[in-house]
Amino acid sequence: MSKIISIGNISLGGTGKTPMAIFLANQLTSFGYKVCVLSRGYRGKIGYDVNLISDGKEIFLTPPLAADESYMIAINCPGCIVITGKERVKSYEYAEKNFDIDFYLLDDGFQHRKMPRDLDIVLLDHKNPISTGLPFPFGYLREFPSALKRADIIVFTKANSFTIPDKVKKYIKEKDIFYSKTKTKEVVFRNEQYPISFLKGKKVVAFSGIAKNSSFFKQLSKLGVEIVYKKGYMDHHLYREKDMDFLCKLGNRYNVDFLITTEKDYVKIPEKYKNNIVYLKIEITINDVEKFINLIFAKNKYKS
Repeated sequence: MSKIISIGNISLGGTGKTPMAIFLANQLTSFGYKVCVLSRGYRGKIGYDVNLISDGKEIFLTPPLAADESYMIAINCPGCIVITGKERVKSYEYAEKNFDIDFYLLDDGFQHRKMPRDLDIVLLDHKNPISTGLPFPFGYLREFPSALKRADIIVFTKANSFTIPDKVKKYIKEKDIFYSKTKTKEVVFRNEQYPISFLKGKKVVAFSGIAKNSSFFKQLSKLGVEIVYKKGYMDHHLYREKDMDFLCKLGNRYNVDFLITTEKDYVKIPEKYKNNIVYLKIEITINDVEKFINLIFAKNKYKS
């Protein structure tokens, strides 16, 4: 019988759900398991019915029809089936009819209570796990911190130490806890991979449309990039020709080496502009991968 694992958070974004989904999908497929990621497909133009993004062999939909995050999972997880749809139960039923799945990963599934799951992995920003402790519009949470009691595994992301922040301790007692970091794996330019050192001293126009644009710009500065102009868009921004023409004109004005962005943004850029754009390929690391994966296999607490 297949196992269903939810990867989610309680904040409004920026905790690294997509990199975690990619990490876990690749870990499971490396053991020979068939993995299917079920995603809502937020901001994809194809709509919220059941849509097959990838069957693990071929990618059928790309942005803007496919949502940026689901497409990123598809291109970074060879062999993984990716399906989007507002109703995860319907997506699950479609996958059950058409594929032989060992593990389902619910991307951003913690609040999707209609979909049963065997395991809930919840990601918390290590520096600011529950913000003010209040849900939107009074704070930056999707639900109250007490919801963390539903979680089975807590992963603190962007962690610089193995400590539990005081403000969240009472909500995660007796939970299995891990710590992860996001790091730049490589730089990609014109479909070629380069080491991180490629960026040092380069003069760039930087842009992104993610939950925390400031984090991306700080990351570039730490890598030795000279940012002459930076532009932040709303999360899931869909790039149109007028956006790219504006950014390219800035690049020409400041005589930069290239434009630079995130992989999540790069996949949504019109093809004719991509030769002038570099993107960072990131990956996550977890402090005890073996224990983490063993818990994925061991825990089997079915939830309704």
